Amino acid sequence: MVRQLILRMKDNPLSNRLLNHGIWAMAGKFGTVFLSLLVNSLLARILSPEEVGIYFLLFSIVTFGSYLGMLGLRQTIVKMIAENLDDPNRVKLIIKRMMKIVIAGAGSIALFCTLFFQSISAYVFQINLVVPVVVLVSFWILIDIFQQVISEGFRGFHNIKLASIFGGFLSSFILVINLFLIYFLGETRLIVVVSLMVVSLLTSVTIAGWLLRKQLKKLRGNNSGLALPSIETLSYQGILKVSVPLMVFTVTAFLLNQSDLWIVGAFGTEEEVAIYGAAFRLVMIVGMPIVIADMITPPLIAQMNAQNKLKELEGTLRNVSTIASIPAIAVIIIFMAGGTLILGIIFGEFYKSGAVLLSILCIGQLFNVIGGASGSTLMMTGNQKSIMLITVISSILMIGGSIVAVQTYGPEGVAVVKSSGLLLQNVLMILVTKKKLDIWTHIQWITKLSFPKAKESYEVK
Repeated sequence: MVRQLILRMKDNPLSNRLLNHGIWAMAGKFGTVFLSLLVNSLLARILSPEEVGIYFLLFSIVTFGSYLGMLGLRQTIVKMIAENLDDPNRVKLIIKRMMKIVIAGAGSIALFCTLFFQSISAYVFQINLVVPVVVLVSFWILIDIFQQVISEGFRGFHNIKLASIFGGFLSSFILVINLFLIYFLGETRLIVVVSLMVVSLLTSVTIAGWLLRKQLKKLRGNNSGLALPSIETLSYQGILKVSVPLMVFTVTAFLLNQSDLWIVGAFGTEEEVAIYGAAFRLVMIVGMPIVIADMITPPLIAQMNAQNKLKELEGTLRNVSTIASIPAIAVIIIFMAGGTLILGIIFGEFYKSGAVLLSILCIGQLFNVIGGASGSTLMMTGNQKSIMLITVISSILMIGGSIVAVQTYGPEGVAVVKSSGLLLQNVLMILVTKKKLDIWTHIQWITKLSFPKAKESYEVK
């Protein structure tokens, strides 16, 4: 059955493109997730549980700072490049203006972090960070912003290979090598780990920036039949009009997906943060196939929406979501059945008690799997405000519920509330996508998978 499905996909230009891009996206994401697990496993053996908990919090805070500093450009650059590929001059103008916005946003958030993060971490999380660590965290945020925007720029060009390599794989690979070195040297300081993270990111971003410039120099126009957006959309105001709602969505989605770790950090011990963080990191594997699907579909959604091929888009997205759900559901079953053993092998004996948390968080990820590509579809079809509103409502309810639950039921209560928030968010996204675009994007039964034959194909360049 799988062999026949692959042959059908190869016969169809669109499906063949998805297959080729999917292979690169899958290889890059699998590699990145494997390396991230290796990083976390090494950290659990290099640092004490208290320092591991602090590292997990720092990583989460850096991610939050990056989303703020990017101002929504991570998604916007994919959408705008994909919509304007027929005009190289437009694409160059888009990237030039977006990079100026990125410099302003990244610089502002890094400066804020340098000035105030030490006080915030002491007040909210009861963590006393030395000034050098605070400065390193600021640089970490700054460089991470550029890495994400540049890698997504490659995705806008449909260069999934470079997007996958520079979306975290290369920096994680460099970090793993450095962590192995300090592990064998017996170095156990948190500041050294953070320094190595900054060096790894800087190396990756330098190479990615150089390759993006080369991509722009050899850019040639296409004739794909796209109706180019009005020139006003390329102004700074036009860019921010698209990106700011996406930033609000991204930040609130982050709060929905990661504020649980902050809440455990604010109300629990550093050891509880370490255990919760270990389960949290591990459960990210569940969503990896969906993330891979989201890596290859956004430029496709933007193009097919511009060509008014929504029904064809519906079939493609539901097929992609269903295929991505198969390994995700398999991982959920494995984690729920053998969570204690898996946590012990990857992180060590101390972290085995996180098995219950792992099972609860897996249920929450199952709702994300079922929801499919509804979020990406709303973002790439001009419905940024709808996805923003959905995520804000879900996040407010989840954060409020988690603060109440953690004081009575501890980390397990937070995990239950988070899973409930993900259920609410995905139901709303599915229904709003249907209302706005009259298409479904959630998964379907595998027996209903279908790809058009070559003679039924439609062209999307």
